[in-house]
Amino acid sequence: MIKTKGEFEEVNILCQSILDKYDIFYDMPLWLKEQKSLFNQINIQPKGLPGIANSYFEGVKYEFISKFHQLYKKVYHDYNILNERSHLESIIYFLEDMNSYMLGHYLDSDIIMNYESPTFYYLFGMAFDELQKRGNYKLQVKKMYCKNGHEDYYFFVGNKDSSYLQLQFKVENGIVRDIFEYELFKFDEPLNLDTTKRISIQNL
Repeated sequence: MIKTKGEFEEVNILCQSILDKYDIFYDMPLWLKEQKSLFNQINIQPKGLPGIANSYFEGVKYEFISKFHQLYKKVYHDYNILNERSHLESIIYFLEDMNSYMLGHYLDSDIIMNYESPTFYYLFGMAFDELQKRGNYKLQVKKMYCKNGHEDYYFFVGNKDSSYLQLQFKVENGIVRDIFEYELFKFDEPLNLDTTKRISIQNL
């Protein structure tokens, strides 16, 4: 645990250096292992409570300590998400987060939506870019049940302008094997979405 002003300043500089070099294409399990000792130095976690960053000393906030702490917790969560969520729930989480890279990490199929996987992730990245250009930084999932097909469908709706993706998942033995787009069917309740704001992966 860091305790002196000098230690806070030194660790803050170290955290800044790590943040500057951070690359999502790095081996993240290895990155977590390499940075674990530093994280433990700055993490305050009373028993049974979430951890917080030890980033204040004598009224001064050490910004890079706080940012590194947030990043480590986020990366750790994302790379251990299957410990707390099902595979489908995890895929939905990364779609809500508009994170095509982590979708690629957890979707283990060579062909998705009839595309080779690199093309699929590129198109999803384009869709997320378009959603973000429209001011959305998060998608909110709405699950609907189609009475005709007797299946669940999912709408991922932008938090700012209600632009959306509409998707269906093929799940086998608890694992998402494929993702589909589809046209509207007969649902149990009104959808209440502006269909002109739909973003279609296959039309990008």
